[in-house]
Amino acid sequence: MSTGKLQEWNEGEGAGRIKDDQSGAPLQFSSNDLRNPTERRNLHRGDKVRFEIDANQPNHAIEVGKA
Repeated sequence: MSTGKLQEWNEGEGAGRIKDDQSGAPLQFSSNDLRNPTERRNLHRGDKVRFEIDANQPNHAIEVGKA
């Protein structure tokens, strides 16, 4: 599992962006990609998160959760 920093999170839209610690690449994700949907309200810019990179969409994170 990879780690990164939450750069942006819009709870209302359920969309955000992570900066991958390893590559520095920006990764998009949505509330549907959260490991635990209840974390939606507890995500904040700057949070450290863990995630997997979607094999079908390399700029998309899945299984996102707080680290």
